[in-house]
Amino acid sequence: MSRWKRMPRWGKVLTSLLVLAALVAGPIAITSGVLAYRFNDLVGRDDVLAEAAALPAITAKPEYESWIRKSRFISGNARNFLVLGVDTRKGWSQDQSRSDTIMLVHVDGDGSNASVVSIPRDSYVYIPPVAGRWAGGKTKVNAAYAWGGAPLVVQVISHLTGLTIDHVVRVDFAGVRTITDVVGGVDVTVAKTVRDKRTGVTFTAGRHHLDGKMAEVYVRQRYGLPNGDFDRVKRQQQYLHALASKVTSLGIVTNPIKLDAFVSAIAGSLVLDSGMNLAGMIRDFSGLRPADLRFTTLPSRGFVRSAAGTANKLAPEECGELFAALLTDTMDDYFTTKPSFSGTTGA
Repeated sequence: MSRWKRMPRWGKVLTSLLVLAALVAGPIAITSGVLAYRFNDLVGRDDVLAEAAALPAITAKPEYESWIRKSRFISGNARNFLVLGVDTRKGWSQDQSRSDTIMLVHVDGDGSNASVVSIPRDSYVYIPPVAGRWAGGKTKVNAAYAWGGAPLVVQVISHLTGLTIDHVVRVDFAGVRTITDVVGGVDVTVAKTVRDKRTGVTFTAGRHHLDGKMAEVYVRQRYGLPNGDFDRVKRQQQYLHALASKVTSLGIVTNPIKLDAFVSAIAGSLVLDSGMNLAGMIRDFSGLRPADLRFTTLPSRGFVRSAAGTANKLAPEECGELFAALLTDTMDDYFTTKPSFSGTTGA
């Protein structure tokens, strides 16, 4: 059984972007390069991309084909990472599991910026037939994991966007607690007082310092937020920005002792695709800073009834423009006219 399948509970998560936080923390010294190679040996591995490639090809016409077809000049140097957070509670079968956190991380071809695109769990998308489970058609995107695991999610997101997924990064949600505590907690600002009915925790409006336990509560909350999962997505993005900023302020990657502790804390929680060279990636993207992270959410407009209940209806024009910008590596131009989330204030 793979390390990923043995991992406990709600999330093998959102913060898979924790690995990205490590990348946006400044220049890499020679010593840290050695640690990066050790990191390669410590993390979990699986063949999710090979398994996705072996799935039957999707024959349905992509919904955004006209935008994808127009986007001819795809940068060969840009990289696309798929981040999955999966709810696999104790005693649940594969059919009961859901990928409640899905993010695309697009790193520009010149390595100057990273764009984080959150895909809400209830987004209404096409999922191909799965023998004995699903006849094929449109439903909530988070059902893909239940019917085909991470490989099917890779295929579905690639079909939706037209993008080639270069790497898949996942992390045990317990890692949120560990890594947050390793850096001494993170600071977030809450826009409006809200209560989490599930845990009984109230987050008052204003600034909060979150330890690992409270960080997990904060990024998991969905109910009680004014805009439900959309606000949870905003919180997850905010947490990532706060973590990257804290890693930078502590000078972790320039201090071998601190870096070793940080690397050791992350490594036990991460599962990467088998082809991902983490040491090389850290070298390539070491110039990124927290200010170089841009966040956005897959555009949607209204709701639609699906086999799994109410789903978010994607906005055709806005999604098409976003996918075209990702395909052509022109996210700089995209963000000059489209709103982005700075990562500073959460719901």
